[in-house]
Parts: sequence; C-alpha cells; structure tokens
Amino acid sequence: MQETGRMEPTPRRNLREEQKILTHRRLLEAAVTVFTEKPFLEARMEDIAQAAGVTRVTVYAHFPGKAEIVDALVERLYGLMGEAYADLAALPRWTPADIRAWLDEAAVHWREMAPIRRVANAAAPTALRSLGDGRTQYVEAHERYVGMLVGDYGRWRGVDPAEARQRALMAVLQTESFFSAWIAVEWPLETKDPLRLLADSLCHLLAPALEDDSASV
Repeated sequence: MQETGRMEPTPRRNLREEQKILTHRRLLEAAVTVFTEKPFLEARMEDIAQAAGVTRVTVYAHFPGKAEIVDALVERLYGLMGEAYADLAALPRWTPADIRAWLDEAAVHWREMAPIRRVANAAAPTALRSLGDGRTQYVEAHERYVGMLVGDYGRWRGVDPAEARQRALMAVLQTESFFSAWIAVEWPLETKDPLRLLADSLCHLLAPALEDDSASV
C-alpha cells in the first residue's frame, strides 16, 4: 500500500555552500567599510581582507580584483531594491494608506543601501564594467521591478498593459531618485514629512491600480 501524508525533507544547503555565502557577504560589507574610508584607487585587497578578518587568499578566491567587488556591490544594491519592490507587489491591496506604509518600510531599506550606493557611485568611473554592460545591468534590474508591480493583472484590470508598465516604471524611478537624493546624498529637506509628498506622487502614478481606503472599512 502506498503511504500517504509523508513529508519530504526540506532540501538544505551544503554547510560549505552556506559558509561561502556568509564569507561573500562579509567581504562585501568589509569592502564598503574600506571604500568609505579610502579612495578606490588607494584601497588594497589586503585592506578588505583585514577588515573582514580573513586572509588575502580568501578575498581573491571570491573576487579577482576590486572592480569585481564593486560589480558585486552593485548587484547587491539592485537585489535590495528588488526586495523592497517585491514587498509592494506582495500587498493584497494598494490603497493610499498601504502606499504610505510601504514607503516607511522602504526608507529603512534605502538607509541600509545608502553606504553601498555611495561607494559604488564614487568607484564607478574607474571600477565598473563598460557603459554597455552597466546599461544592460540597470535595464534588466528595472525590468524586474516593473514586472513585479504589473504582475497582478487583476490589479491593473482595464488598463492598457503599455500604460501600466510605464506608470510602474515612473513610480520606480521616482522612488529611487528621491530616496537616493534624500538618504544616500543626504539632501536637506525642509518639509516636516518628505514621504507624504512622495506618497501623493506615487498614488497619482499608480491610481488605476489603487483602491479607496474606505473600501476596507
């Protein structure tokens, strides 16, 4: 007789693989510290190894050079932004209150990203890949974000798909540029609640997919 109700064991990462992932992340964190303290051209792989508490050999086992470290930091940056937009896409409903609450959480994400963005921007002229590769990386990341926000077809019912995508892209770009200026660049703002105005703007862009707050009462 065939047994029923048996649970298959959850696949677990190999211990060595988990250790590699943790070391990779530690090296990136150390690189941010080093690149914050020293100009990119003056920083050495040995400095990153010391900051991470590992050997120089370990650093080279993960990254051939500093340029590859910056590439990995940019990928990490795009990944963190993707997590923020995934949170927005996962909301069962979009209301003005939901958008504002998401922005409060997203601001926390961007504060975590700010040091990475600063060092990546500073190192960009000498470290990043070709302009073509950088453009492709940027476009692919933002295509993912837009795809997340328009993935719920029911939410955008009756809206032309091209318009929905452009609205989502404009919302992404506006959020990214505002947080970059306010948090990463530390642009001084005089308004008491900068996120209120951003929330108003996003609600305007995402209006066809929004529900009224009163619908949940």
